[in-house]
Amino acid sequence: MSGDTSPVEAAVTAWTGAWSERKSARVLNLWDDVDDQATYLPAERIEPLIGISAVTDYVKTVCYLFGDIRHRPESPIYRRLSEDTGMAFYSLAWMFSDNRGPIGGTCRVTALWRRRNDEWRLFHYAEAPLAPLLELRDFYEAVAAEGLDAIRPRAGSA
Repeated sequence: MSGDTSPVEAAVTAWTGAWSERKSARVLNLWDDVDDQATYLPAERIEPLIGISAVTDYVKTVCYLFGDIRHRPESPIYRRLSEDTGMAFYSLAWMFSDNRGPIGGTCRVTALWRRRNDEWRLFHYAEAPLAPLLELRDFYEAVAAEGLDAIRPRAGSA
């Protein structure tokens, strides 16, 4: 089904914005809390989180542990699957930071949204990390683009 994808686009924008502002209540407000089989698969987990209780615990923990969170969707594809469901597929550039410093990368996201009471709610979200070789290639291409001056000398080197 083709159709107006703007509600799905707006939902993704709200989702990534809420994460970037570390607003766990806003993140959870976008989640379908009625669907007891709603699934969330963060990139760092093997098993999905199933149901609102598991999702709530995860979201609150992440927002609490990290002082800075950044999410930026790239190259999104939006589709309306029906009048009340939509899909988003995109690459997610992410960064978390805590007292040890920042960590980040890229993963692919598939997100399924449904309209309930005229609000779009997430009911399936899965992050798929890029293969390590792709991550390394992207890293070294970025370093090369910045030039040799961007590479820090190793400790003990002359």
